Amino acid sequence: MKELDVRLALYNHEIRSILAAHPSSLVVDELGLMEGAFRVDLAVINSRLHGYEIKSYSDNLDRLPSQQNIYNKIFDRMTLVADERHVPKAVQLVPQWWGLISSRTTKGVTVLNEIWPSRQNLDVDAYSLSQLLWREEALDALRQRGLDRGVRTKPRKIIWQAVAACLTLEEIRTVIRSKLAARRGWRTHSYS
Repeated sequence: MKELDVRLALYNHEIRSILAAHPSSLVVDELGLMEGAFRVDLAVINSRLHGYEIKSYSDNLDRLPSQQNIYNKIFDRMTLVADERHVPKAVQLVPQWWGLISSRTTKGVTVLNEIWPSRQNLDVDAYSLSQLLWREEALDALRQRGLDRGVRTKPRKIIWQAVAACLTLEEIRTVIRSKLAARRGWRTHSYS
């Protein structure tokens, strides 16, 4: 089973139900994190950020611990979608708040089976979350609130620090959703 098969099954089941409940959600393939050092396979962005990491049959779980360290700082919910051969090891690796979905192929059709749902992450890091914004987007969020004085000409890391210090997590999430939706020619999708 290929990752594309799992991704399509995920879109057809999990993502469609999220979009039915939250029609204005953004779906982003391969969302870059931590200045592009990491990528989550799929992100659904609405009032919360939900990441999906796919581990197909041909993958292994070697990178999962380092990926977890990053994903745990950014996503309100996180789900591992793993080929059934990875599930026993995944159960030992993923935090309790992560969701776990098993995937397998039956008669050429990819079947997903939710082992347990994701839960709310209580340890989102405001600075890591702010890094999803491009420099000008973060600066604009500060400017709109009259908080850009002293940082207008600063590097993006200083601007991200200001965003993290001055905005609540809810405000940062709202800005992220708004700014990502406004990006032209970018990798967001609306599947409604």
